[in-house]
Amino acid sequence: MTSQLKAGFAKRIISPPKGIYLIGYGDRLLGNKGVHDDLTATALALDTGESRIVIIACDLLAINEFTLARVQSEVDENILLVCSHTHAGPIVYADERSARKNRKYIDFLISQLVEAIQEATLNLEPATLHWSTSDADIAVNRRERQADGSIEIGVNPEGEIDRSLNFIQVRDETGKPLVNVVNFACHNVVLGPKNRWVSADWAGAMRRRIEAATGEPCLFIQGATADLNPAHEWGPQDFEAVAALGTRVARSALAAMADLTPIETGPLHFESTEIWLPLEAEAKTDLPPDTYKSELVRNVKIPRILVDPILNIRYPWKTKIENRAGYWAIPMTISILKLGALTWVGLGAEVFTAIGLEVKALAPTPFTIFSSVTNGCIGYLSTESEYKLGGYEVDLAPFFYRLPGKLQPQSAHITIQKITEMLE
Repeated sequence: MTSQLKAGFAKRIISPPKGIYLIGYGDRLLGNKGVHDDLTATALALDTGESRIVIIACDLLAINEFTLARVQSEVDENILLVCSHTHAGPIVYADERSARKNRKYIDFLISQLVEAIQEATLNLEPATLHWSTSDADIAVNRRERQADGSIEIGVNPEGEIDRSLNFIQVRDETGKPLVNVVNFACHNVVLGPKNRWVSADWAGAMRRRIEAATGEPCLFIQGATADLNPAHEWGPQDFEAVAALGTRVARSALAAMADLTPIETGPLHFESTEIWLPLEAEAKTDLPPDTYKSELVRNVKIPRILVDPILNIRYPWKTKIENRAGYWAIPMTISILKLGALTWVGLGAEVFTAIGLEVKALAPTPFTIFSSVTNGCIGYLSTESEYKLGGYEVDLAPFFYRLPGKLQPQSAHITIQKITEMLE
């Protein structure tokens, strides 16, 4: 096993101040009431002497591409920024329309991320990687089929689920553990829309349990979770459920530690590229039309004049939209890391489970990580079969991003084709 690998880590608190709106549900009327449990950003730098990558695991719903660009402009590193997708986390985009406190928080967030990245690269020491897998059973497929053929967010017992839990331990040259990494797919939505306390949700409870048991920091890497929710119904015991579900996943991760296999590490290769995914809306004007307003008026029942003011306060987001071959299109980031026998594929979207499983099957190495909400987020990336069934993820969510139309149904196919090319 190659011994040239070096690793370093650093951690920062990224909790927002009181009053900042939490993101992930459309019906919160007020900002957060305070911090229940701190949000963190944990950076893990991996360096082979010739190449280096910094993985940053953040307790955020998603990272906006323009906010990420500000981070990248301040560090000269390859970055894999993965969000846990907590729906009890803050808004992560601000511009001139945003309140001063929002702009100030984004500046703080960026500074914390930059500091964590820089410190991790200063803490490099010889290291080895070790792998194990387990299963956890807290997730259910949420694409519930109704009698009329429509799709609602609920429970689909026949729906696809990826229960696999991937576990990586980073050790120093003496064999002492330095960092643990858990890769698992399940929405961080144990806390529902009535919750206004900042929290990392079940993944935070899972990390704290592992860190208490091992004494080492733990990074959570969200998998293909678009259609997977925790097996929990919202109610007065939500925070108790956070602890219980987090503990169940932690137990699976700790059990995996009993049977670790060394990962042979060779040269480090990293590639990150944007692919342009077409929307259904034809580009017939110089600028994208504001058809998202009509869709939100029709589906959410808010006055058209209030659509932009409400989005500016409760779901501010900016997305690049361009005319590509006669259709409006948006860019999604594909990031691929290969380190010896380990392949890591990350997509800048909320990715349906079947897509994540297909990508993992494509990987040419024995050990594979798949992460969604990585280096940006364009919204949901659905399989073509699920696209045809519609539902919130397909029919409504794009318009909260102010898109002029839905993604075209072949978007997953385009993505898989590009990933295949990159892996080859």
